[in-house]
Amino acid sequence: MDEINNRGKSMENAFFAERDKALLEKLKADLGGDDATSKLKSVTGIEDDAVLAALAKINITPETLTSVSLIPLVVVAWSDGVIQDAEKTAILKAAVESGIERSTPAYSILENWLANKPESDLLDSWKSYVGAVKESLDGPSLGQLKSSIINRATKVAEAAGGFLGLGNKVSASEQTVLDELTKTFE
Repeated sequence: MDEINNRGKSMENAFFAERDKALLEKLKADLGGDDATSKLKSVTGIEDDAVLAALAKINITPETLTSVSLIPLVVVAWSDGVIQDAEKTAILKAAVESGIERSTPAYSILENWLANKPESDLLDSWKSYVGAVKESLDGPSLGQLKSSIINRATKVAEAAGGFLGLGNKVSASEQTVLDELTKTFE
């Protein structure tokens, strides 16, 4: 469990870079009043109380889960080197749908990441963290977390693809990242 917490803190630090420390502090303060499962629900959009309880049981914090759920979206969007307007819209919509309000620090951090490509080691930190978490979750809980993350990432990949709405909407570089994200959960 300590390994998960240590990897989580490492990933959280990668997600919330130095320029975002003040926003992280505000995010922690904003999430401070709810119980653990309510906080996790507001961050992830996962509705299943058993999954939320399993995540809370292994001490996954809302701040860490914010990065777990948003990092794949950002990485997919940046996979071809540029963020399309439709991808940005899809990511921000996914954030709002998962309970991240426009006025929150997490939303501001996400906007910053959409304007400035994050560090290249971010995906490695994410994969390392998910690798540790998957050892602590039962099959159904891990499956629901995987489904939530991969579905959102796929929507981002499809957002700007195709020609006149026809053809494959996911580029080769985006599919490579989606495959890599999926493999992390196996």
